[in-house]
Amino acid sequence: MKRKLLIAAISFMMVSSVCGKDFNVLAKDFQPWGNTQFDMEGMKITWTQSWQGGGWWLAQDCSEYESARIEFQEVLPMDVVFIVIYSAKDERNEKLKSKVTIPAGKKEAAIMLDITYKRSIDGLGISGSKPGTVCVKSLILEKIKR
Repeated sequence: MKRKLLIAAISFMMVSSVCGKDFNVLAKDFQPWGNTQFDMEGMKITWTQSWQGGGWWLAQDCSEYESARIEFQEVLPMDVVFIVIYSAKDERNEKLKSKVTIPAGKKEAAIMLDITYKRSIDGLGISGSKPGTVCVKSLILEKIKR
């Protein structure tokens, strides 16, 4: 009987870890910088100047996740840079980052989280290469698949 209970408990834990939920970053408040405008209802980001941006403040341990994925409602009209900002700093005392440039004409991108620094992620950022508007469809931290 104890053995069956132990097997059942282990099976449940394995299924729970595999079926764990991704983290919806859009539930966090967007903090714009520069002249960036953000419409929470439509998840619309508008840049009035080149290389303006904003981001979602996390300040949390993200070690259970393996990547950050962003998807837009439509193909991008301009290049967009998507950034993961870690709490750790380099020798110049600047925060470490992982980033990817999403070219115009694409709709999504993912960044693998740095295994060394993902225990403390400050946030996720986004900036546009020229003025324009994009609508974010989803922004998630994806669980590690076991």
